[in-house]
Amino acid sequence: MKIAYTVWTWMMEEFGRDVPTDRAEAHFEEAVRSISYLRYPCIENFNFIVPLYENRPEDLKKLLEKYNLQLVNLYHTYYEDGTEETLKKWLDLGERTCKLLQYCGAKHINVQGNIWQDEPYYRPTDYPRLDRYVDAFMKMGAISKKYGIQTCLHPHGGTSMLTEESLDYFIKKADTDLVRLTLDTAHTVLGGMDPVYAFDKYGDLISYVHFKDIDPDETNIITRPNDRFRALGQGFIDFRNVVKTLEKHGYDGVICVENDRPLVCSFESAQYSRNYIRAVLGM
Repeated sequence: MKIAYTVWTWMMEEFGRDVPTDRAEAHFEEAVRSISYLRYPCIENFNFIVPLYENRPEDLKKLLEKYNLQLVNLYHTYYEDGTEETLKKWLDLGERTCKLLQYCGAKHINVQGNIWQDEPYYRPTDYPRLDRYVDAFMKMGAISKKYGIQTCLHPHGGTSMLTEESLDYFIKKADTDLVRLTLDTAHTVLGGMDPVYAFDKYGDLISYVHFKDIDPDETNIITRPNDRFRALGQGFIDFRNVVKTLEKHGYDGVICVENDRPLVCSFESAQYSRNYIRAVLGM
């Protein structure tokens, strides 16, 4: 298995923008340099780097080669409002993302539902919205397949796609050749599942993996449950048995470490997780 790190926390200014800031490239190189220094072999990012590099992909490839890194995935969030115009715009950005991924030799694109910005965080299963997810993600899967890229559904906190019930419904309705799964250890906890159980139940559909830890204290929340996320070894997740479960299902892909809420800074969090992977998981 390959170990990756997702670097979007170095680039928070880029969220929600169609045009990158004038600091985007410098922040991205800082992230790439940091991850290379920590000896992660692979990186992931959000696709807000697509407008930055799609017209000069050779510059992205040179940067990755300079730091001896492989781009393995870009994150593509579905901002669903039920309109054809929004869907078309999302699919267009998805295709542009796949072109850049293909150029860099990557094989996966993550997709997730749009995150609610209002309360409540947990809501009843919304089957009509899940049906729209199925339709949109199948279309994205068909597009990505043309470029040799696997679309991976990422069940995610604060969205309609989080719980075992919603995931089972999606899998039953979807073509799992077109859309497979990215499972995330911490988000499975927010969805009410034990990670070892979830990785075993869905193991044969997993094409990509996110590792992050989670604080066991449910009262230790600043604004939203995602604020419990921690670097590996700072929470309670049984990563040893998650790895054993992945091996049981023959998984030999990427384990991408992510921490949405670094306690100090992005570098310190990435370093803490890398030390844990080496010392505890032996990877």
